[in-house]
Amino acid sequence: MKSLRLVAKKCLGRSEVKNGRDVGREHFATLQAFVKSGSSVPVGRDGAVNISELARVTGIPKSSFYQNPDVRSLIATLRDAGEAEPAEKDTQASEEAIVSSSLVHMEAQQTQRLEGRVNSLEQQNAILVAENAELRRQLRDLRQQLARQDMMIDTGKRVVRPPEE
Repeated sequence: MKSLRLVAKKCLGRSEVKNGRDVGREHFATLQAFVKSGSSVPVGRDGAVNISELARVTGIPKSSFYQNPDVRSLIATLRDAGEAEPAEKDTQASEEAIVSSSLVHMEAQQTQRLEGRVNSLEQQNAILVAENAELRRQLRDLRQQLARQDMMIDTGKRVVRPPEE
């Protein structure tokens, strides 16, 4: 793995190799900056966002518009809000409102994911606490059994197990 990184560094001519998430975040930030800049979003004849032209203008790979969920949601927000209209109808205020609404939507999604993760961890914790209590009970019983066996060996007399509670 180490040699693969070194080869990548030499071939790419950079000292830092980025993972896909970092690159995706950069693409999203680039698209966000483009929308905030007030530039008109390219549209096709049918009024939909022209992804090919937008990819060319922003320098973001076309595949990112389909595979990156953040970019996809921003494009969907632009499409839903009618932001993909000809340039005459674009205004700086509406672009900022769309970007801020998409950010709020993404924060809400992230909050939902995190709440789900917290619930999952709480369930796992409850299971582990119950398992821990059971193991402690078993350990106590085994220690008592070992003590009775030691007493039997020392005295030669059978030690009766106390009744279960």
